[in-house]
Amino acid sequence: MLFEVMLKLRIFFFLYIILIFLPLIYSETQNQESEAAEELYKKLFKQQRLEQLNAIKSFEKTSNYEKQYAMITLMAEKIFDTITESRVFVESSFVPGISEFPLDNERKAAISSILENTVLFSEIALRFPEISTSLLKRNKNWDLVLQWGIAFTYHMRHLLDDNTIQLLRLVSQELNHVERHPDYVNPYRKSPEVQKDIVQPKPKKKKKIIKKGPKLSSRFEL
Repeated sequence: MLFEVMLKLRIFFFLYIILIFLPLIYSETQNQESEAAEELYKKLFKQQRLEQLNAIKSFEKTSNYEKQYAMITLMAEKIFDTITESRVFVESSFVPGISEFPLDNERKAAISSILENTVLFSEIALRFPEISTSLLKRNKNWDLVLQWGIAFTYHMRHLLDDNTIQLLRLVSQELNHVERHPDYVNPYRKSPEVQKDIVQPKPKKKKKIIKKGPKLSSRFEL
């Protein structure tokens, strides 16, 4: 009888220990899988960036301004639609900088879309500043979506390489989302911007030359 009681107590104690430590073991396994997924994504993202840069450099060879403008407009429409759709999905289930990197394919795809499209347009904005600025001024909502995308991507900077992080800082200055550093220069800008605080010299007024004709004398004889 005593033996049976002791056996039941041991079984109960064993099950109790399992119930306590099982969530911890599961959580640790999840953390390890999440870290492995992050490392894999870092490599994939770096490869994606190289492909983006090669495509943009190839596009830069197009000298026709109208073609560049039309193609960047089409790309921008696709980019901002994709970011907006992914944002709706991500905001309901993921907090950048707090949530662990997701393991399910849907959330991973949504996060990837935001990061990759934000970085893509940021690169375009730096390399084609006149066109990009014009588009964002005409489409205020695009500018708001881009600002959100940059903030989201910056919170995920542990997944990015140093060059991409620097890109986000530069494009934020280029588009005046943040105050520009005194030494900031965009080498891709073709025409220097006219600063608002510089007073343009006023053209000198030409003096009117009054032609002198015959005058009537103030005195005249009757």
